[in-house]
Amino acid sequence: MQARTQTSEKVEALHRIRASRLRKAGLFGVYAEADSPEGCACFQRYARGRGSYLWGTCGTGKTYAAACAVRMVALDGGRAKLMTAKALLDGIKAEWDGGERGTLERAERYDLLALDDLGMERPTDWAKETITRLIDTRTMRGLPTIITSNYRLGQLRDIWGGVEGDRLASRIMGACERVEMSGPDRRAR
Repeated sequence: MQARTQTSEKVEALHRIRASRLRKAGLFGVYAEADSPEGCACFQRYARGRGSYLWGTCGTGKTYAAACAVRMVALDGGRAKLMTAKALLDGIKAEWDGGERGTLERAERYDLLALDDLGMERPTDWAKETITRLIDTRTMRGLPTIITSNYRLGQLRDIWGGVEGDRLASRIMGACERVEMSGPDRRAR
């Protein structure tokens, strides 16, 4: 009986550790159990030191695939995070008002960062500079990034405009394999 109780306690402890790793990685709800072929492909690219640029219309599984790769890295003991580009920028801005410090620096150091919904933030000069710094730093450190967007890379370049848009698109092209996600909106089912 005592052995069964100890085994049960160990299993519970392992479940708590797993849940904690997933929460720290930004994975909640269905994303905490995400499993998809494209997510596994993103993980394989990550293992080879490459990032992924997943683009397509809403509901095609971009975020779900990114969450799958983040989940795989986190459960393998790596430091990984899924966050929207807007949440990243909001976190940095909150530091100005006394919020938690180090948002950008942490994002620059994760083994795998999945930056979701790039192109949905307001393309202010500050936002462009911050995102470009993030991509530059991660690329220089050899840390793969998964980026999801509703826009083809050329469209994103045009939204950001000018030299900043060209620089960002060029850096993403050099660091990520581009993958179009297509199909019907999964959320409409």
